[in-house]
Amino acid sequence: MKQRGILLLPVALTLAIVAALAYGMTSEGSMNVSAVDAQYDVEVARYVAASGIQIAKWRAAKYHCDENRAKLGTLDVPGGSVTVTDANMARGILSVSVSSGTSRNAGTLQTASRSLPVYDFEVPARQATMIGGGDDDTTIVRIGSGPDKAMLEATEGNAHPLLSFRLPAELADKGSLIQATLKITKQSGNSTQANRALGVHRLTRDWNKDASWVWARKDVAWTTPGGDYAEPAVASVTIDPGNGATNGAYTLRIDSLVQGWADGSFPNYGMLLKPTRLVNALFVSFDGGNKPELTVRYFKRCR
Repeated sequence: MKQRGILLLPVALTLAIVAALAYGMTSEGSMNVSAVDAQYDVEVARYVAASGIQIAKWRAAKYHCDENRAKLGTLDVPGGSVTVTDANMARGILSVSVSSGTSRNAGTLQTASRSLPVYDFEVPARQATMIGGGDDDTTIVRIGSGPDKAMLEATEGNAHPLLSFRLPAELADKGSLIQATLKITKQSGNSTQANRALGVHRLTRDWNKDASWVWARKDVAWTTPGGDYAEPAVASVTIDPGNGATNGAYTLRIDSLVQGWADGSFPNYGMLLKPTRLVNALFVSFDGGNKPELTVRYFKRCR
């Protein structure tokens, strides 16, 4: 009997260890489930709070920039509820604070504050077409002289047109752009190469009508001859598709460029038109008949 008891001891110890491990795993699993549940509630409350901020912003914009409309009180949203605790508008910036909970835990799990630009969606979108003056465009030429002032020449490696447009005040004051379309008209050209194109690049240095291939303005040189511009092109258009020379209007969407000017992401120094496989392609300037145009649609910022 004594031997049998000694033989059973390892078995008993093994069972005890297994039982202890099983209990520990069960207990840890229970704790993990609780922790996951708690974290889940926190994450849901965070998204509920973000939703509440966007709803407050939308209500202020929808109702003619009314900050009181952003003070929506408590609102039930999928997953929980959010309360706007404060909202104030100053110079088109809505400062809003919220608290939020979840459907399972109605207490305050998250608080958040944001300052956001608000646009007047109650008023129909504005539209404006800008045409520059005679001092707002030129052609910089590496060799030789530029074309007649009524024309802008585009020749790869030798001639780059420069254009400048002044945005409407409401858009330039951090408005919200919907669409920006540049229209340029080709008058003539000698190009016969395939894959002819014209790209629009953001200029990164100020210039004036007297700019040249080397100089941006008097006593101020380009960092790189041929103009200082950002890569890649914000838009590009194929010129003269097919076998024959196609003259007429070409349009390009340059939304990102104009929105950057409007919100102050970069200065409005205008644009450079960079040709690819083009030789002596002539486009009408601001001094010609079918002038370059920039048409914009936008919402004004709340005041």
